[in-house]
Amino acid sequence: MYFFLKVFSSYLRNAPIFAYNITYKIIYSLLFHVLKMRKKVVLINLRWAFKNKSEDWYQNTMQKCYEFFSIEFLDFLSFPKYYDFSNMKFKNLEVLDAAHAENKGVILVGSHFGSFDKLFYALYKKEYVLTGVAYKQNSNGADIFFKEIRENFFENQLYKGGDIKQLKHSLAKNNILVLLSDQDAKKKGVISQFFEIDSSTHSGAAILSKRNKSPIVYTSITKKDEVYEIEFKKIDTSGSINDIVQQYTYEIEKTIIKNPEQYFWFHKRWKSVRKYQ
Repeated sequence: MYFFLKVFSSYLRNAPIFAYNITYKIIYSLLFHVLKMRKKVVLINLRWAFKNKSEDWYQNTMQKCYEFFSIEFLDFLSFPKYYDFSNMKFKNLEVLDAAHAENKGVILVGSHFGSFDKLFYALYKKEYVLTGVAYKQNSNGADIFFKEIRENFFENQLYKGGDIKQLKHSLAKNNILVLLSDQDAKKKGVISQFFEIDSSTHSGAAILSKRNKSPIVYTSITKKDEVYEIEFKKIDTSGSINDIVQQYTYEIEKTIIKNPEQYFWFHKRWKSVRKYQ
């Protein structure tokens, strides 16, 4: 898998625009029309999250979701060719700067919404030092390849469930620790309301904040035409772990509601609390 991804990545970086667009259409058609990868999961998630929409809305939103993430995946594989920093618009960067100035590290909470890898690249280009936490891929070759790309803009990429001392060390260095906190957390999660559904949610950001006195900032990136808008919001960490988790879960939900086609609906977000058919 590693060799295949390296070759494919080289092709994408060197392909002219017309060939790149043809490749995108092939990948999209393969995933959406032929393999129908996780289409049932996407539709179930959309129907649970948006209860009173029409069937046309569900189908159209699903199709746009596949289109969006097909091109984002190809852009990621072709890194850095389509990672144009000039297309990034920061709306309230002062929120992140104020948190960073506390010199206790920053826990940057986001989700699998929009062009999240481009967000991290944009912060790297602004000379922030990032530490990322990701799930380990099932394919060892793919995992190595993805990690190699992300370590172009992460000082270090760690894994979910790894040594917590590494996370604390990152914060002690005043790094920005990136946590995507929108996937099902199974039995280890805190129950929060996400689209009015009891949802097992990762609480690591809240726990680390309490233990290390580190501020939490929520972030999102939304594609609007050819511009990527990046926003930040300070999370109030004075309450309980549950309160903090609910806060950033609600921020994730608000972001998704505005542009549901840019959310990664392929995860079984509610598998701990509901049965997927």
